[in-house]
Amino acid sequence: MSLHFRINLLITVLTVLFTAAVLNIVVEDTRRSIREEMEGANRVTLQLLSTVIRDAQVVSREEGDMQDVLLSFLRELGRVRAHEIKLFDTDGAEVYTSPPSVYKVGRSAPDWFVRLVRPRLPVVNLPAHGANVTVTVDASRAVLDAWDDLKTLVAVVAAFLVAVNVLVFFLIGRSLRPVESILAGLQRMEQGDLSARLPRLATPEFEAISHTFNGMAEKLERSLAENRRLALIAQQSSDAIIILDLEGRVSYWNPAAERLFGFTADEIVGQPSRLLVPHDLLAELADHSTALRRRGTIDHLETRRRTRDGRQIDVALAAAPLIDPSADEVIGEIYSIRDVTELKRAREAEAELEQNRRLTRLIQSSLEEERRTIARELHDELGQCATAVRTIGTVIARKTESTQPDIHEGARMIVDTAGRIYDALHGIIRQLRPSALDHLGLKEALEEAVMQWRTLHPEVAFVLEVHGDTNGLGETVNITVYRIVQECLNNIVKHARATRAEVRVDRTSRPGHDELRVSVRDDGRGLSEPDAQRATRFGLLGMRERAEALGGTFELRSGEGEGLAVSVSLPLDAALTPDAPEKIPGK
Repeated sequence: MSLHFRINLLITVLTVLFTAAVLNIVVEDTRRSIREEMEGANRVTLQLLSTVIRDAQVVSREEGDMQDVLLSFLRELGRVRAHEIKLFDTDGAEVYTSPPSVYKVGRSAPDWFVRLVRPRLPVVNLPAHGANVTVTVDASRAVLDAWDDLKTLVAVVAAFLVAVNVLVFFLIGRSLRPVESILAGLQRMEQGDLSARLPRLATPEFEAISHTFNGMAEKLERSLAENRRLALIAQQSSDAIIILDLEGRVSYWNPAAERLFGFTADEIVGQPSRLLVPHDLLAELADHSTALRRRGTIDHLETRRRTRDGRQIDVALAAAPLIDPSADEVIGEIYSIRDVTELKRAREAEAELEQNRRLTRLIQSSLEEERRTIARELHDELGQCATAVRTIGTVIARKTESTQPDIHEGARMIVDTAGRIYDALHGIIRQLRPSALDHLGLKEALEEAVMQWRTLHPEVAFVLEVHGDTNGLGETVNITVYRIVQECLNNIVKHARATRAEVRVDRTSRPGHDELRVSVRDDGRGLSEPDAQRATRFGLLGMRERAEALGGTFELRSGEGEGLAVSVSLPLDAALTPDAPEKIPGK
Protein backbone atom coordinates (compact mmCIF):
# COMPACT_ATOMS: atom_id res chain seq x y z
CA MET A 1 0.00 0.00 0.00
CA SER A 2 1.52 3.31 -1.08
CA LEU A 3 2.13 6.22 1.28
CA HIS A 4 -0.19 8.33 -0.84
CA PHE A 5 -3.07 5.86 -0.46
CA ARG A 6 -2.42 5.33 3.24
CA ILE A 7 -2.44 9.06 3.98
CA ASN A 8 -5.62 9.53 1.95
CA LEU A 9 -7.23 6.52 3.67
CA LEU A 10 -6.30 7.91 7.06
CA ILE A 11 -7.80 11.30 6.21
CA THR A 12 -10.94 9.56 4.86
CA VAL A 13 -11.31 7.50 8.04
CA LEU A 14 -10.82 10.58 10.19
CA THR A 15 -13.36 12.49 8.09
CA VAL A 16 -15.85 9.63 8.29
CA LEU A 17 -15.38 9.38 12.05
CA PHE A 18 -15.83 13.12 12.35
CA THR A 19 -18.93 12.96 10.16
CA ALA A 20 -20.29 10.05 12.22
CA ALA A 21 -19.70 12.03 15.38
CA VAL A 22 -21.46 15.04 13.87
CA LEU A 23 -24.36 12.84 12.69
CA ASN A 24 -24.60 11.30 16.13
CA ILE A 25 -24.83 14.78 17.61
CA VAL A 26 -27.43 15.73 15.00
CA VAL A 27 -29.49 12.58 15.73
CA GLU A 28 -29.33 13.19 19.45
CA ASP A 29 -30.37 16.80 18.91
CA THR A 30 -33.18 15.62 16.63
CA ARG A 31 -34.39 13.11 19.22
CA ARG A 32 -34.35 15.79 21.87
CA SER A 33 -36.09 18.30 19.64
CA ILE A 34 -38.82 15.84 18.65
CA ARG A 35 -39.37 14.85 22.27
CA GLU A 36 -39.59 18.45 23.40
CA GLU A 37 -41.94 19.21 20.52
CA MET A 38 -44.12 16.22 21.30
CA GLU A 39 -44.20 16.92 24.99
CA GLY A 40 -45.12 20.55 24.41
CA ALA A 41 -47.87 19.69 21.93
CA ASN A 42 -49.11 16.95 24.24
CA ARG A 43 -49.41 19.36 27.13
CA VAL A 44 -51.37 21.80 25.04
CA THR A 45 -53.64 19.09 23.67
CA LEU A 46 -54.28 17.61 27.09
CA GLN A 47 -54.95 21.05 28.54
CA LEU A 48 -57.42 21.78 25.76
CA LEU A 49 -59.25 18.46 26.11
CA SER A 50 -59.28 18.70 29.88
CA THR A 51 -60.88 22.13 29.65
CA VAL A 52 -63.44 20.97 27.09
CA ILE A 53 -64.35 17.91 29.19
CA ARG A 54 -64.72 20.01 32.30
CA ASP A 55 -66.95 22.55 30.57
CA ALA A 56 -68.96 19.78 28.93
CA GLN A 57 -69.61 18.18 32.28
CA VAL A 58 -71.01 21.46 33.59
CA VAL A 59 -73.34 21.85 30.63
CA SER A 60 -74.41 18.22 30.17
CA ARG A 61 -76.42 16.35 32.76
CA GLU A 62 -76.68 12.99 31.16
CA GLU A 63 -74.17 10.66 29.72
CA GLY A 64 -75.51 10.84 26.25
CA ASP A 65 -75.25 14.57 26.21
CA MET A 66 -71.57 14.41 27.36
CA GLN A 67 -70.65 11.99 24.64
CA ASP A 68 -72.44 14.09 22.02
CA VAL A 69 -70.76 17.28 23.16
CA LEU A 70 -67.28 15.68 23.03
CA LEU A 71 -68.00 14.00 19.71
CA SER A 72 -69.17 17.29 18.23
CA PHE A 73 -66.06 19.11 19.54
CA LEU A 74 -63.63 16.50 18.35
CA ARG A 75 -65.18 16.47 14.88
CA GLU A 76 -64.88 20.21 14.68
CA LEU A 77 -61.36 20.06 16.07
CA GLY A 78 -60.22 17.54 13.48
CA ARG A 79 -56.60 16.35 13.45
CA VAL A 80 -54.34 17.74 16.13
CA ARG A 81 -50.69 17.77 14.97
CA ALA A 82 -48.75 14.83 16.20
CA HIS A 83 -51.64 13.43 18.20
CA GLU A 84 -54.19 10.75 17.75
CA ILE A 85 -57.38 11.31 19.83
CA LYS A 86 -59.96 8.60 20.33
CA LEU A 87 -63.40 8.74 22.04
CA PHE A 88 -64.86 5.67 23.68
CA ASP A 89 -68.35 5.17 25.20
CA THR A 90 -69.02 3.64 28.56
CA ASP A 91 -68.90 0.18 27.05
CA GLY A 92 -65.43 0.83 25.65
CA ALA A 93 -66.60 1.00 22.10
CA GLU A 94 -64.72 3.43 19.90
CA VAL A 95 -66.95 6.27 18.98
CA TYR A 96 -64.43 8.57 17.33
CA THR A 97 -60.80 8.59 16.18
CA SER A 98 -58.80 11.45 14.73
CA PRO A 99 -58.61 11.53 10.92
CA PRO A 100 -55.25 10.53 9.46
CA SER A 101 -52.67 13.21 8.72
CA VAL A 102 -52.50 14.50 5.18
CA TYR A 103 -48.96 15.91 5.69
CA LYS A 104 -46.53 13.94 3.54
CA VAL A 105 -49.15 11.27 3.25
CA GLY A 106 -47.94 7.89 2.08
CA ARG A 107 -44.40 8.46 3.29
CA SER A 108 -42.68 7.39 6.41
CA ALA A 109 -39.22 7.33 7.82
CA PRO A 110 -37.31 4.04 8.03
CA ASP A 111 -38.18 1.92 11.01
CA TRP A 112 -34.60 2.01 12.37
CA PHE A 113 -34.64 5.81 12.27
CA VAL A 114 -38.08 5.89 13.83
CA ARG A 115 -36.90 3.64 16.65
CA LEU A 116 -33.83 5.81 17.01
CA VAL A 117 -35.47 9.24 17.40
CA ARG A 118 -39.14 8.63 18.29
CA PRO A 119 -39.97 9.67 21.84
CA ARG A 120 -41.74 7.11 23.97
CA LEU A 121 -44.61 9.06 25.65
CA PRO A 122 -47.43 7.23 27.46
CA VAL A 123 -51.03 7.13 26.21
CA VAL A 124 -53.13 9.52 28.32
CA ASN A 125 -56.75 8.66 29.31
CA LEU A 126 -59.12 11.53 30.04
CA PRO A 127 -62.24 10.08 31.72
CA ALA A 128 -65.51 12.00 31.30
CA HIS A 129 -69.09 11.43 32.45
CA GLY A 130 -70.39 8.70 30.15
CA ALA A 131 -67.27 8.73 27.92
CA ASN A 132 -63.51 8.19 27.82
CA VAL A 133 -60.94 10.11 25.72
CA THR A 134 -57.48 8.68 24.95
CA VAL A 135 -54.65 10.82 23.66
CA THR A 136 -51.72 9.10 21.90
CA VAL A 137 -48.70 11.04 20.71
CA ASP A 138 -48.00 10.42 16.99
CA ALA A 139 -44.46 11.64 16.16
CA SER A 140 -44.30 9.99 12.71
CA ARG A 141 -44.55 13.30 10.80
CA ALA A 142 -41.97 15.00 12.98
CA VAL A 143 -39.72 11.98 12.56
CA LEU A 144 -40.29 12.11 8.80
CA ASP A 145 -39.35 15.79 8.75
CA ALA A 146 -36.22 14.99 10.73
CA TRP A 147 -35.46 12.18 8.32
CA ASP A 148 -35.82 14.44 5.33
CA ASP A 149 -33.56 17.05 6.94
CA LEU A 150 -31.05 14.37 7.85
CA LYS A 151 -31.03 12.98 4.29
CA THR A 152 -30.28 16.43 2.95
CA LEU A 153 -27.56 16.89 5.53
CA VAL A 154 -26.10 13.48 4.80
CA ALA A 155 -26.15 14.16 1.08
CA VAL A 156 -24.38 17.48 1.58
CA VAL A 157 -21.88 15.90 3.97
CA ALA A 158 -21.30 12.99 1.59
CA ALA A 159 -20.76 15.33 -1.33
CA PHE A 160 -18.43 17.44 0.82
CA LEU A 161 -16.61 14.32 1.96
CA VAL A 162 -16.12 13.12 -1.61
CA ALA A 163 -14.97 16.57 -2.68
CA VAL A 164 -12.63 16.81 0.25
CA ASN A 165 -11.20 13.35 -0.40
CA VAL A 166 -10.67 14.10 -4.08
CA LEU A 167 -9.02 17.41 -3.22
CA VAL A 168 -6.93 15.84 -0.49
CA PHE A 169 -5.95 12.98 -2.82
CA PHE A 170 -4.84 15.49 -5.44
CA LEU A 171 -3.00 17.72 -2.98
CA ILE A 172 -1.31 14.80 -1.26
CA GLY A 173 -0.31 13.34 -4.62
CA ARG A 174 1.13 16.66 -5.66
CA SER A 175 2.86 17.14 -2.32
CA LEU A 176 4.27 13.60 -2.31
CA ARG A 177 5.43 13.75 -5.92
CA PRO A 178 9.03 14.52 -4.79
CA VAL A 179 8.95 11.29 -2.77
CA GLU A 180 9.16 9.37 -6.05
CA SER A 181 12.39 11.20 -6.92
CA ILE A 182 13.73 10.53 -3.45
CA LEU A 183 12.83 6.83 -3.67
CA ALA A 184 14.39 6.59 -7.12
CA GLY A 185 17.58 8.16 -5.80
CA LEU A 186 17.67 5.79 -2.83
CA GLN A 187 17.13 2.80 -5.11
CA ARG A 188 20.03 3.91 -7.34
CA MET A 189 22.23 4.27 -4.28
CA GLU A 190 21.12 0.84 -3.07
CA GLN A 191 22.23 -0.56 -6.43
CA GLY A 192 25.65 1.05 -5.96
CA ASP A 193 25.18 4.14 -8.13
CA LEU A 194 26.57 6.84 -5.86
CA SER A 195 26.35 9.41 -8.64
CA ALA A 196 22.57 9.66 -8.03
CA ARG A 197 21.45 13.21 -7.18
CA LEU A 198 18.04 14.67 -6.34
CA PRO A 199 16.71 17.76 -8.16
CA ARG A 200 15.77 20.97 -6.40
CA LEU A 201 12.32 20.56 -4.80
CA ALA A 202 9.75 23.28 -4.17
CA THR A 203 8.66 22.14 -0.70
CA PRO A 204 11.11 23.40 1.96
CA GLU A 205 11.07 20.11 3.85
CA PHE A 206 11.71 18.04 0.72
CA GLU A 207 14.34 20.54 -0.41
CA ALA A 208 16.11 20.02 2.91
CA ILE A 209 15.94 16.25 2.33
CA SER A 210 17.27 16.74 -1.22
CA HIS A 211 20.15 18.90 0.01
CA THR A 212 21.04 16.44 2.74
CA PHE A 213 20.75 13.47 0.35
CA ASN A 214 22.98 15.08 -2.26
CA GLY A 215 25.57 16.06 0.33
CA MET A 216 25.60 12.54 1.74
CA ALA A 217 25.87 11.03 -1.76
CA GLU A 218 28.78 13.31 -2.65
CA LYS A 219 30.63 12.40 0.53
CA LEU A 220 29.99 8.69 -0.01
CA GLU A 221 31.08 8.95 -3.64
CA ARG A 222 34.28 10.76 -2.69
CA SER A 223 34.95 8.34 0.13
CA LEU A 224 34.32 5.29 -2.08
CA ALA A 225 36.48 6.75 -4.87
CA GLU A 226 39.24 7.44 -2.37
CA ASN A 227 38.95 3.92 -0.98
CA ARG A 228 39.08 2.50 -4.51
CA ARG A 229 42.15 4.59 -5.29
CA LEU A 230 43.83 3.47 -2.10
CA ALA A 231 42.95 -0.15 -2.83
CA LEU A 232 44.22 0.24 -6.38
CA ILE A 233 47.43 1.82 -5.13
CA ALA A 234 47.91 -1.00 -2.66
CA GLN A 235 47.19 -3.64 -5.30
CA GLN A 236 49.43 -2.10 -7.96
CA SER A 237 52.19 -0.87 -5.68
CA SER A 238 55.65 -2.19 -6.46
CA ASP A 239 56.31 -2.29 -2.71
CA ALA A 240 55.02 -5.14 -0.58
CA ILE A 241 52.18 -3.80 1.60
CA ILE A 242 51.30 -5.94 4.61
CA ILE A 243 48.75 -5.29 7.36
CA LEU A 244 48.94 -7.11 10.69
CA ASP A 245 46.24 -7.33 13.33
CA LEU A 246 46.84 -6.80 17.02
CA GLU A 247 47.84 -10.46 17.41
CA GLY A 248 50.59 -10.07 14.83
CA ARG A 249 48.77 -12.10 12.19
CA VAL A 250 48.69 -11.11 8.52
CA SER A 251 45.32 -9.62 7.54
CA TYR A 252 46.25 -8.04 4.18
CA TRP A 253 48.80 -9.16 1.58
CA ASN A 254 49.14 -7.38 -1.78
CA PRO A 255 50.47 -8.89 -5.05
CA ALA A 256 53.89 -7.26 -4.59
CA ALA A 257 54.20 -9.12 -1.28
CA GLU A 258 53.40 -12.36 -3.09
CA ARG A 259 56.19 -11.68 -5.58
CA LEU A 260 58.67 -10.70 -2.89
CA PHE A 261 58.09 -13.47 -0.36
CA GLY A 262 56.62 -16.25 -2.51
CA PHE A 263 53.51 -16.78 -0.36
CA THR A 264 50.08 -16.32 -1.92
CA ALA A 265 47.46 -14.33 -0.03
CA ASP A 266 45.44 -17.50 0.68
CA GLU A 267 48.51 -19.14 2.21
CA ILE A 268 49.73 -16.30 4.42
CA VAL A 269 46.60 -14.40 5.52
CA GLY A 270 45.85 -15.41 9.11
CA GLN A 271 49.40 -16.68 9.70
CA PRO A 272 51.78 -15.08 12.24
CA SER A 273 54.17 -12.51 10.80
CA ARG A 274 57.17 -14.22 12.45
CA LEU A 275 57.16 -16.65 9.51
CA LEU A 276 58.70 -13.81 7.48
CA VAL A 277 61.41 -12.88 9.99
CA PRO A 278 64.76 -14.63 10.55
CA HIS A 279 65.10 -16.13 14.03
CA ASP A 280 67.83 -13.72 15.03
CA LEU A 281 65.51 -10.73 14.28
CA LEU A 282 62.40 -11.85 16.20
CA ALA A 283 63.30 -9.52 19.07
CA GLU A 284 63.51 -6.66 16.56
CA LEU A 285 60.00 -7.55 15.30
CA ALA A 286 58.66 -7.45 18.87
CA ASP A 287 60.25 -4.05 19.45
CA HIS A 288 58.67 -2.75 16.26
CA SER A 289 55.21 -3.97 17.30
CA THR A 290 55.56 -2.33 20.71
CA ALA A 291 56.61 0.98 19.16
CA LEU A 292 53.79 0.92 16.62
CA ARG A 293 51.14 0.17 19.24
CA ARG A 294 52.39 3.24 21.06
CA ARG A 295 51.66 5.15 17.84
CA GLY A 296 55.25 5.45 16.78
CA THR A 297 56.46 5.09 13.20
CA ILE A 298 59.37 3.40 11.43
CA ASP A 299 61.01 5.15 8.48
CA HIS A 300 63.31 3.39 5.99
CA LEU A 301 64.78 0.75 8.22
CA GLU A 302 67.13 -1.64 6.42
CA THR A 303 66.85 -5.16 7.77
CA ARG A 304 66.38 -8.73 6.60
CA ARG A 305 63.33 -10.89 5.93
CA ARG A 306 62.81 -14.54 5.06
CA THR A 307 61.08 -15.83 1.94
CA ARG A 308 59.02 -18.96 1.47
CA ASP A 309 62.01 -20.96 0.27
CA GLY A 310 64.06 -19.92 3.30
CA ARG A 311 66.23 -17.32 1.57
CA GLN A 312 67.09 -14.20 3.52
CA ILE A 313 66.74 -10.96 1.56
CA ASP A 314 67.77 -7.42 2.38
CA VAL A 315 64.76 -5.12 2.63
CA ALA A 316 63.96 -1.54 3.52
CA LEU A 317 60.73 -1.16 5.45
CA ALA A 318 58.51 1.63 6.72
CA ALA A 319 55.70 1.05 9.18
CA ALA A 320 52.91 2.95 10.88
CA PRO A 321 50.04 2.06 13.23
CA LEU A 322 46.61 1.35 11.74
CA ILE A 323 44.19 3.57 13.68
CA ASP A 324 40.40 3.35 13.74
CA PRO A 325 39.33 7.02 13.39
CA SER A 326 35.91 6.51 14.98
CA ALA A 327 37.28 4.94 18.17
CA ASP A 328 40.77 6.51 17.96
CA GLU A 329 42.31 3.14 18.75
CA VAL A 330 45.20 1.22 17.22
CA ILE A 331 43.75 -1.82 15.43
CA GLY A 332 46.80 -3.07 13.57
CA GLU A 333 50.11 -2.33 11.86
CA ILE A 334 50.84 -1.33 8.24
CA TYR A 335 54.18 -2.29 6.67
CA SER A 336 55.64 -1.17 3.35
CA ILE A 337 58.58 -3.38 2.38
CA ARG A 338 60.97 -3.09 -0.56
CA ASP A 339 63.66 -5.51 -1.67
CA VAL A 340 67.01 -3.68 -1.55
CA THR A 341 69.24 -6.67 -2.24
CA GLU A 342 70.10 -5.42 -5.71
CA LEU A 343 70.36 -1.88 -4.39
CA LYS A 344 72.88 -2.95 -1.78
CA ARG A 345 74.79 -4.84 -4.43
CA ALA A 346 74.71 -1.75 -6.60
CA ARG A 347 75.96 0.32 -3.69
CA GLU A 348 78.76 -2.12 -3.09
CA ALA A 349 79.59 -2.15 -6.80
CA GLU A 350 79.50 1.63 -6.87
CA ALA A 351 81.75 1.80 -3.84
CA GLU A 352 84.11 -0.67 -5.47
CA LEU A 353 83.98 1.34 -8.71
CA GLU A 354 84.74 4.51 -6.79
CA GLN A 355 87.62 2.76 -5.10
CA ASN A 356 88.87 1.62 -8.51
CA ARG A 357 88.58 5.16 -9.79
CA ARG A 358 90.58 6.44 -6.88
CA LEU A 359 93.10 3.71 -7.54
CA THR A 360 93.17 4.73 -11.22
CA ARG A 361 93.72 8.36 -10.26
CA LEU A 362 96.46 7.28 -7.89
CA ILE A 363 98.12 5.13 -10.55
CA GLN A 364 97.82 7.87 -13.13
CA SER A 365 99.11 10.43 -10.68
CA SER A 366 102.00 8.15 -9.76
CA LEU A 367 102.61 7.43 -13.44
CA GLU A 368 102.65 11.13 -14.30
CA GLU A 369 104.93 11.81 -11.37
CA GLU A 370 107.18 9.02 -12.54
CA ARG A 371 107.15 10.42 -16.08
CA ARG A 372 107.97 13.85 -14.74
CA THR A 373 110.85 12.40 -12.76
CA ILE A 374 112.13 10.44 -15.77
CA ALA A 375 111.78 13.50 -18.01
CA ARG A 376 113.66 15.60 -15.51
CA GLU A 377 116.37 12.97 -15.16
CA LEU A 378 116.67 12.60 -18.92
CA HIS A 379 116.84 16.36 -19.30
CA ASP A 380 119.28 16.91 -16.47
CA GLU A 381 121.51 13.88 -16.94
CA LEU A 382 121.31 12.42 -20.44
CA GLY A 383 120.48 15.78 -22.00
CA GLN A 384 123.56 17.37 -20.45
CA CYS A 385 125.68 14.42 -21.52
CA ALA A 386 124.41 14.71 -25.06
CA THR A 387 125.09 18.44 -25.00
CA ALA A 388 128.59 17.83 -23.64
CA VAL A 389 129.32 15.21 -26.31
CA ARG A 390 128.08 17.59 -28.99
CA THR A 391 130.19 20.43 -27.60
CA ILE A 392 133.35 18.27 -27.40
CA GLY A 393 132.73 16.97 -30.89
CA THR A 394 132.36 20.51 -32.18
CA VAL A 395 135.66 21.52 -30.54
CA ILE A 396 137.49 18.50 -31.98
CA ALA A 397 136.00 19.11 -35.41
CA ARG A 398 137.10 22.73 -35.34
CA LYS A 399 140.68 21.90 -34.25
CA THR A 400 141.18 19.08 -36.77
CA GLU A 401 139.39 20.67 -39.67
CA SER A 402 142.59 21.55 -41.51
CA THR A 403 145.20 19.24 -40.01
CA GLN A 404 143.47 15.90 -39.54
CA PRO A 405 140.63 15.38 -42.00
CA ASP A 406 139.79 11.86 -40.84
CA ILE A 407 139.41 12.91 -37.24
CA HIS A 408 137.50 15.99 -38.35
CA GLU A 409 135.00 13.83 -40.25
CA GLY A 410 134.55 11.53 -37.26
CA ALA A 411 134.06 14.54 -34.99
CA ARG A 412 131.37 15.89 -37.34
CA MET A 413 129.62 12.56 -37.23
CA ILE A 414 129.77 12.64 -33.43
CA VAL A 415 128.31 16.17 -33.47
CA ASP A 416 125.49 15.12 -35.82
CA THR A 417 124.74 11.96 -33.82
CA ALA A 418 124.77 13.90 -30.56
CA GLY A 419 122.33 16.41 -32.09
CA ARG A 420 120.00 13.67 -33.22
CA ILE A 421 120.25 12.06 -29.78
CA TYR A 422 119.46 15.43 -28.21
CA ASP A 423 116.44 16.00 -30.49
CA ALA A 424 115.18 12.46 -29.90
CA LEU A 425 115.71 12.92 -26.18
CA HIS A 426 113.67 16.12 -26.16
CA GLY A 427 110.92 14.36 -28.15
CA ILE A 428 110.86 11.61 -25.52
CA ILE A 429 110.79 14.23 -22.76
CA ARG A 430 107.85 15.97 -24.42
CA GLN A 431 106.05 12.63 -24.64
CA LEU A 432 106.78 11.91 -21.00
CA ARG A 433 105.98 15.38 -19.70
CA PRO A 434 105.33 18.49 -21.82
CA SER A 435 107.28 21.32 -20.26
CA ALA A 436 104.78 23.90 -21.54
CA LEU A 437 102.09 22.30 -19.38
CA ASP A 438 104.12 22.98 -16.25
CA HIS A 439 105.40 26.42 -17.19
CA LEU A 440 102.68 27.98 -19.38
CA GLY A 441 99.30 26.22 -19.14
CA LEU A 442 96.86 23.88 -20.89
CA LYS A 443 96.13 26.11 -23.87
CA GLU A 444 99.82 26.76 -24.63
CA ALA A 445 100.72 23.10 -24.15
CA LEU A 446 98.00 22.06 -26.63
CA GLU A 447 99.09 24.72 -29.12
CA GLU A 448 102.70 23.47 -28.91
CA ALA A 449 101.62 19.86 -29.33
CA VAL A 450 99.41 20.64 -32.35
CA MET A 451 102.25 22.65 -33.92
CA GLN A 452 104.60 19.68 -33.53
CA TRP A 453 102.00 17.36 -35.10
CA ARG A 454 101.67 19.78 -38.03
CA THR A 455 105.41 19.74 -38.47
CA LEU A 456 105.69 15.98 -38.25
CA HIS A 457 102.59 15.24 -40.37
CA PRO A 458 102.01 18.01 -42.90
CA GLU A 459 99.56 15.78 -44.81
CA VAL A 460 96.97 16.30 -42.03
CA ALA A 461 95.39 19.69 -41.35
CA PHE A 462 95.34 20.06 -37.57
CA VAL A 463 92.89 22.68 -36.16
CA LEU A 464 92.80 23.74 -32.49
CA GLU A 465 90.07 25.88 -30.86
CA VAL A 466 90.10 26.78 -27.16
CA HIS A 467 87.17 28.72 -25.68
CA GLY A 468 86.79 29.90 -22.15
CA ASP A 469 89.24 30.38 -19.33
CA THR A 470 91.52 27.33 -19.09
CA ASN A 471 93.81 28.81 -16.45
CA GLY A 472 93.80 27.44 -12.93
CA LEU A 473 92.26 24.09 -13.83
CA GLY A 474 94.81 22.19 -11.77
CA GLU A 475 97.46 19.70 -12.71
CA THR A 476 95.08 16.70 -12.66
CA VAL A 477 92.64 18.22 -15.13
CA ASN A 478 95.41 19.65 -17.32
CA ILE A 479 97.32 16.40 -17.68
CA THR A 480 94.07 14.45 -18.22
CA VAL A 481 92.97 16.69 -21.06
CA TYR A 482 96.44 16.76 -22.57
CA ARG A 483 96.81 12.98 -22.51
CA ILE A 484 93.36 12.48 -24.04
CA VAL A 485 94.13 14.90 -26.89
CA GLN A 486 97.57 13.36 -27.29
CA GLU A 487 96.13 9.85 -27.54
CA CYS A 488 93.43 10.95 -30.01
CA LEU A 489 95.93 12.68 -32.33
CA ASN A 490 98.28 9.72 -32.12
CA ASN A 491 95.42 7.39 -33.17
CA ILE A 492 94.44 9.72 -36.02
CA VAL A 493 97.98 9.73 -37.40
CA LYS A 494 98.43 5.98 -37.01
CA HIS A 495 95.03 4.61 -38.02
CA ALA A 496 92.57 7.17 -39.38
CA ARG A 497 94.11 8.03 -42.77
CA ALA A 498 92.53 11.43 -42.23
CA THR A 499 93.24 14.72 -43.98
CA ARG A 500 91.77 16.89 -41.23
CA ALA A 501 91.71 16.70 -37.44
CA GLU A 502 89.83 19.18 -35.22
CA VAL A 503 90.50 19.69 -31.51
CA ARG A 504 88.03 21.82 -29.53
CA VAL A 505 88.19 22.67 -25.82
CA ASP A 506 85.26 24.58 -24.25
CA ARG A 507 84.81 25.67 -20.68
CA THR A 508 81.25 26.53 -19.63
CA SER A 509 80.99 28.41 -16.35
CA ARG A 510 77.82 29.67 -14.73
CA PRO A 511 76.48 29.68 -11.17
CA GLY A 512 76.15 26.10 -9.97
CA HIS A 513 77.69 24.61 -13.10
CA ASP A 514 81.33 24.50 -14.28
CA GLU A 515 82.20 22.06 -17.03
CA LEU A 516 85.07 21.44 -19.46
CA ARG A 517 84.20 19.74 -22.75
CA VAL A 518 86.87 18.29 -25.05
CA SER A 519 86.09 17.00 -28.53
CA VAL A 520 88.44 15.55 -31.15
CA ARG A 521 87.11 14.59 -34.58
CA ASP A 522 88.60 13.58 -37.91
CA ASP A 523 87.44 12.86 -41.46
CA GLY A 524 89.19 9.52 -41.69
CA ARG A 525 87.95 6.04 -42.41
CA GLY A 526 86.28 5.60 -39.05
CA LEU A 527 86.17 2.44 -36.99
CA SER A 528 85.02 -0.93 -38.22
CA GLU A 529 83.64 -3.41 -35.68
CA PRO A 530 87.00 -5.18 -35.10
CA ASP A 531 88.80 -1.82 -34.85
CA ALA A 532 86.22 -0.59 -32.37
CA GLN A 533 86.74 -3.68 -30.21
CA ARG A 534 90.50 -3.26 -30.26
CA ALA A 535 90.18 0.45 -29.51
CA THR A 536 87.83 -0.33 -26.66
CA ARG A 537 90.29 -2.77 -25.19
CA PHE A 538 93.37 -0.57 -25.45
CA GLY A 539 93.74 3.12 -26.48
CA LEU A 540 90.21 4.43 -25.96
CA LEU A 541 89.79 2.44 -22.77
CA GLY A 542 92.58 4.45 -21.18
CA MET A 543 90.90 7.70 -22.20
CA ARG A 544 87.57 6.52 -20.78
CA GLU A 545 89.22 5.58 -17.48
CA ARG A 546 90.95 8.98 -17.29
CA ALA A 547 87.62 10.81 -17.84
CA GLU A 548 85.62 8.67 -15.44
CA ALA A 549 88.32 8.93 -12.80
CA LEU A 550 87.46 12.65 -12.59
CA GLY A 551 83.72 11.98 -12.55
CA GLY A 552 83.37 12.78 -16.26
CA THR A 553 81.87 11.05 -19.27
CA PHE A 554 83.44 9.64 -22.40
CA GLU A 555 81.55 9.26 -25.67
CA LEU A 556 82.70 7.74 -28.96
CA ARG A 557 80.81 8.21 -32.23
CA SER A 558 81.98 6.59 -35.44
CA GLY A 559 80.96 4.71 -38.49
CA GLU A 560 83.02 3.03 -41.18
CA GLY A 561 83.98 5.71 -43.68
CA GLU A 562 82.42 8.49 -41.55
CA GLY A 563 85.37 9.51 -39.41
CA LEU A 564 85.68 9.37 -35.64
CA ALA A 565 84.46 11.78 -32.94
CA VAL A 566 85.57 11.59 -29.31
CA SER A 567 83.74 13.74 -26.72
CA VAL A 568 84.80 14.09 -23.10
CA SER A 569 82.94 16.08 -20.44
CA LEU A 570 84.63 16.85 -17.11
CA PRO A 571 82.69 18.42 -14.21
CA LEU A 572 85.09 21.00 -12.82
CA ASP A 573 83.07 21.49 -9.60
CA ALA A 574 84.32 18.09 -8.46
CA ALA A 575 87.64 18.13 -10.33
CA LEU A 576 88.92 21.53 -9.21
CA THR A 577 90.24 20.38 -5.84
CA PRO A 578 93.74 20.87 -4.47
CA ASP A 579 95.99 18.22 -5.93
CA ALA A 580 97.00 15.84 -3.17
CA PRO A 581 98.20 12.28 -3.01
CA GLU A 582 95.37 9.74 -3.08
CA LYS A 583 95.14 7.04 -0.47
CA ILE A 584 93.66 3.70 -1.37
CA PRO A 585 90.95 2.63 1.12
CA GLY A 586 92.21 -0.11 3.35
CA LYS A 587 95.85 0.81 2.82
